[in-house]
Amino acid sequence: MSSFLYCRRFLLRSSSSSGSIDSSSISSFLLSRRRTLCSVSDTKTEDSKRKRPPLKSFTVQYLVNSCGLSLESAKSRSRFVKLSSSKRPDSVLALLNNNGFTFEQITRVVKSFPSILIVNPDAVLLPKLLFFRSIGLTSSDTAKLISNCPTTLSLSLQNRLIPCYDSLKSILVEKESILKCLRRGYWIFTLDTVKYLAARLSLCRDAGVKDRSIRRLVQNGPLVFFCSERKFNEVLTRVRSFGFDPKKMYFVHAMLVFFHVSESTVEHKFELYRQFGWSRDEFVAAFMRFPNCVKISDEKIKGTMEYLVNNAGLKASAVAMQPFVLGLSLEKRIKPRNMVISELLCKGFVKKEDLNYFQILKVKECVFVDKFVLKFQQISSLQPSP
Repeated sequence: MSSFLYCRRFLLRSSSSSGSIDSSSISSFLLSRRRTLCSVSDTKTEDSKRKRPPLKSFTVQYLVNSCGLSLESAKSRSRFVKLSSSKRPDSVLALLNNNGFTFEQITRVVKSFPSILIVNPDAVLLPKLLFFRSIGLTSSDTAKLISNCPTTLSLSLQNRLIPCYDSLKSILVEKESILKCLRRGYWIFTLDTVKYLAARLSLCRDAGVKDRSIRRLVQNGPLVFFCSERKFNEVLTRVRSFGFDPKKMYFVHAMLVFFHVSESTVEHKFELYRQFGWSRDEFVAAFMRFPNCVKISDEKIKGTMEYLVNNAGLKASAVAMQPFVLGLSLEKRIKPRNMVISELLCKGFVKKEDLNYFQILKVKECVFVDKFVLKFQQISSLQPSP
């Protein structure tokens, strides 16, 4: 309105002085006035920008300075969350910090789930953290679980987290077993466990696997139990075709191994053991007693077998009957104990026919020391010097 009045006064003055108004005067006036208005508008816009930084710029700065993200990562994550102030995100970070999350864990959570910064911490996040505490997870356990799978905090407490826990409890029963399962399978809450459990239980029971063995599989191998249906059926078929008895606990042990080991790897391990004299039947027998014998590295297999056969004087067929020794440390268990027994044999304190070499390797360290070290140290100290 002020521009219109100013224009009218300008035209009246021009008319009274010259008697007429030419078009060039009008054009000159309008151009001058437009430049003035644009200049004022640009100045206001620049002042506004200086007073309030762009929303995206603030978000990126916050992700870098408060959450520990790299500049590149912060720019990428700023597409998924827009921060207008630090009030809400500061509250979220404080809640995580007060509940045992390290700065590195918080960084991982925000990087994977940036929208957590705009979630109501007291109404949404705190009840979930309290739930994890109520089922027996420590602050450290909870922080580890969530930092490994941050989207867990985006799940509904009533519709996902509690039903998931209840479904695990229906098969595992004991709280400690459930906690072991969760510590090994931090991503379990993201699954529809009710659906998975029903399908897997049906497959296992139809195959003749006992509930006790199924519980062991869920507890120790959630990655196997909750894998895709195609992979689960493949593993189940391979274990059955290999000859494992589904009524025995080693059936699920073999499932844990076959999930990670391909058929070609199993054949490669057989060829390696055959170099030391194992027959196909002995290899199968050893595998059924100690499925992990095919997960041991080639170097460890060669080193352990060579020592047991060449230094300890054991037959390769005997090792196949007691394959657990292949899982023992050569340097920390097998060699030291063999040296002690060799010394006792040399001094005549023990007779070879009275010794069970595999039992000697199997017993706990305190039992071995008490039975073969301290006992004969006392006997040796009582003997007169030559």
